[in-house]
Amino acid sequence: MKNASIPRLLTQILDIAKLMQVSGAEIYRIEDTVTRLLAAYGGLEPQVTAVPSHIIASARFGDEEYTLTRRVDTQQTDMELLDRLNNLSREICRDRPEPEEISRMLRDLTSRPRYTRWQNLLIYAFTCSMFTLFFGGSALDAAASAVVGAMLYAARCLFEKTGFNKVFMALAGSAWASFSAMLLVHAGLGRDADKIIIGAVMVLIPGIEMLNGFRDFISGDIQAGIMHLSESLFLAVIIAIGAAGMFTLSGYMGL
Repeated sequence: MKNASIPRLLTQILDIAKLMQVSGAEIYRIEDTVTRLLAAYGGLEPQVTAVPSHIIASARFGDEEYTLTRRVDTQQTDMELLDRLNNLSREICRDRPEPEEISRMLRDLTSRPRYTRWQNLLIYAFTCSMFTLFFGGSALDAAASAVVGAMLYAARCLFEKTGFNKVFMALAGSAWASFSAMLLVHAGLGRDADKIIIGAVMVLIPGIEMLNGFRDFISGDIQAGIMHLSESLFLAVIIAIGAAGMFTLSGYMGL
């Protein structure tokens, strides 16, 4: 490969790695994928370091060593996109297309149809109602939880447009779910506010991040494991504070 094309190649590889991490990939999967992609194009002594907030990759091509970094500041779990990226990386290792072709393949992959807002809203409503039933709520509570879940998704879309970080979104989302549940029970559209609340806030729990933290520990990525677990536990505490705080405040308001 021409030296002029190597920076572009590294850029495309790091773009793939970032999308994988945003979609919920484990650290070892990201590092292994980048290492294989670099080696497929003749990169010698590839070195890859990934943590939840950064990805750094370097390799030697001929007499020159190239290093590139990418910051990861968002995360939206998407197992379908992750599966597509895994298949794309295998295809790239096998066929070794030019960087321009990789860019086109990546655009085609990310532009494929995904869930619409209405589909996501229904998924939120259904998931919340099922969790409420799981935790012992009645059918009326499940219906109320579905309404809260739909409202929670609408609020999340609004928060994402305003650019709020995940900590604020977790706090505001859990508080909003708690207030909505209390309001519905007060209006006679639910029986047990606690069952409705716990069913609704389950969609906010960072379960994938927590699971990835344990996987990182098992695979020996201690730093990444600590970061994943610390962040997920902190978000869980924030969710509990938001829900419990609004639950108490709603009681003082007579709901």
